[in-house]
Amino acid sequence: MGRARAIPALAAAALLAGCATYVDETGGLRADWRSGNLKAAAQKAAELSAEAEGSGDELVFLLENGAVSRAAAELGQSRKSFDRAEQIMAERDARGGAGAGDEIAAILANQSYLPYSGYNYDRIMAAAYQAMNLIELKEFEAAEVWLKKLENFQADAGAKNAARIDAEMRAIQKAQAEGGKRKYDVSRTLADAGVRGALAQYYGADFLAPDAAVRARAVYANPFAYWLSGLYFSNRPADASDKSRAADFFRLANQSLPGGNYVAASDAARAEALADGRAAAMGDFTYAIFEAGCAPLRRQFRVDLPLYIFADALPHVGVNFPYLAPADSGVRPPAFSGGGKTAEFAKIADMDEIVSREFRDGLPVVVARSILSAAVKAGAQFAAQYAVRDNSAALLLVAIAGSAYQSATNDADLRSWTTLPKAVYLAKLPTPRDGIVEIGGRKVSVDTSGVNVIVAKQISSASPLFVRKFNFEEK
Repeated sequence: MGRARAIPALAAAALLAGCATYVDETGGLRADWRSGNLKAAAQKAAELSAEAEGSGDELVFLLENGAVSRAAAELGQSRKSFDRAEQIMAERDARGGAGAGDEIAAILANQSYLPYSGYNYDRIMAAAYQAMNLIELKEFEAAEVWLKKLENFQADAGAKNAARIDAEMRAIQKAQAEGGKRKYDVSRTLADAGVRGALAQYYGADFLAPDAAVRARAVYANPFAYWLSGLYFSNRPADASDKSRAADFFRLANQSLPGGNYVAASDAARAEALADGRAAAMGDFTYAIFEAGCAPLRRQFRVDLPLYIFADALPHVGVNFPYLAPADSGVRPPAFSGGGKTAEFAKIADMDEIVSREFRDGLPVVVARSILSAAVKAGAQFAAQYAVRDNSAALLLVAIAGSAYQSATNDADLRSWTTLPKAVYLAKLPTPRDGIVEIGGRKVSVDTSGVNVIVAKQISSASPLFVRKFNFEEK
């Protein structure tokens, strides 16, 4: 997008008209992605990422580029994208979030003017993908660095979320008040029964419950990330402590899922035996990781809001709010067999739920900021019209410019990492003696000793099954 940081005056509002949303901008990329045309998708992702360089949108396009390039087997480009994405996230974390100028821009325009800083699930999946890139490239030392980052991202997720929500709420409260006097009354708008009912249709009745801010500090975990760390350190342990860590990671993966995961549970038992000397290695097994479908998209819906500035009620103003639209790709796990045996896939990460949880936790801030933004813009228009109330021609121009500005800056922030999968599944087979396994009707040759990992991906029912593999051997 490369949005300018400065916000134009009402008279220049027309220049902003027609600004495309993130969903619009990535439409071509997602069409190629869902059809399985990975080469075209990778080219589009690279172009979008290059166009966004240096802007507040650079990070989200880098994440798209990293995922698409990885799927297209362009591991060098994927690695470069994730390296840069992690650098941006670290820089923004060090600054403590958006600056004052960005917050003002977001209020005067819309929330997509804030630099995209990434969600916890962004950090975790970027690190997991990068670690798999490096394992496949046999750069094991570099992979261990990223697995450590992955561990830190998992551990820090709750604290980061709490700090982000606190900082954003303080910024909103500050913007609502002027010289100690409340100027824009967001709470009064939210108290309106019609507004609450309209929002509840998309968000549920309890999205602004009294304990919403407390629930928003919940710990975030991705069981697949735990399992991946366990798999690595159980197969390439430097010492006894790595074997114990592997067992811990597998246990966390299993315990993080309602009902557990049979692969993670069996791996935890094997890693415990490895750690206490009852086993010499993890055995001769072939795993299959299956990435299914697409993560939910952010869409928007409109609500006509009553706005309150000082004690005055302004005419209702239409405001767009974001919601998550799950993508039903129709993809189901493929058959996986070898040596006369079959293995069932079990879900290890529900990305729909992981994304939704963080989205829901951020709703109080998103809703409050959206209402405040509408109030600020409506107040500016009200003041401008009042100033020229005795000049009918000027009054008409101000009204037109103000309406155009409201319309041009009314979109919700729809940025999100759209090329993540809908869900991740695991399956596990004893490696057959002939070294041939079959997944989704495709035969894959694997080493007959040690651990093999097949990574399969199907984005939609219209796309083919993509298969790659790696192991933990030096060559």
